[in-house]
Amino acid sequence: MLPFLIDWGEPMKLPFLKKKKFSSAEYWDQRYRSGRTSGAGSYGRLAQYKADFINDLVKKKQIKSVVEFGSGDGNQANLFNFSNYLGIDVSDHMVQAAKVRFSDRSGWLFQTLEDFCERPSQCELSMSLDVIYHLVEDDVFDAYMKRLTGAATRFVLVYSSDHDAATKDIHVRHRNFTKWLAAFAPEFKYVGRWDNPYPQVAGSDPRETSFAFFQLFKRVCVDGGAGQ
Repeated sequence: MLPFLIDWGEPMKLPFLKKKKFSSAEYWDQRYRSGRTSGAGSYGRLAQYKADFINDLVKKKQIKSVVEFGSGDGNQANLFNFSNYLGIDVSDHMVQAAKVRFSDRSGWLFQTLEDFCERPSQCELSMSLDVIYHLVEDDVFDAYMKRLTGAATRFVLVYSSDHDAATKDIHVRHRNFTKWLAAFAPEFKYVGRWDNPYPQVAGSDPRETSFAFFQLFKRVCVDGGAGQ
């Protein structure tokens, strides 16, 4: 297993970000290459909460395959206990590291976003964890949502904020993604929302709390039927 240091998600100051238009893909690739991690949400009690929720969902819904868009440093994925998993990330550096880290897990694959776009595939559950509010560019957000929904044969699971707002951090922009789903992916119907047991409020420790929460959506068949 590769050693990963905990990173509490403070904004990273990179010289190249000041010289040209911000790129979320470049930001994360450079962040990982500099030795930093996916952030506080992928460690500690927040990571355990997400893993417990997802593992339980996969079991209850009898989901056979899962794809995650934004698998990052793999620390969150390390807590998953399902058999068939596909991790997609913009950073080739992290994808190669994940291939080594999880080489003993049969049925687990990792691809760069570029490779996935060249050879797209589908899984029963397509999920996004702590990613959408990091997609600050409109075109990147739109393309991401199209891939997220297009890859799901049954369910889409999102763990994120769900409102439109800019922030002081260059790599964070809140998105009302459910508005996008209603407009561009109406075949996915809302199933439910689960509030975070560790909500981020004024004065709370950002290493132990989060503004993100789970929402689940189910693909509804064109003929009016619904997926199970």
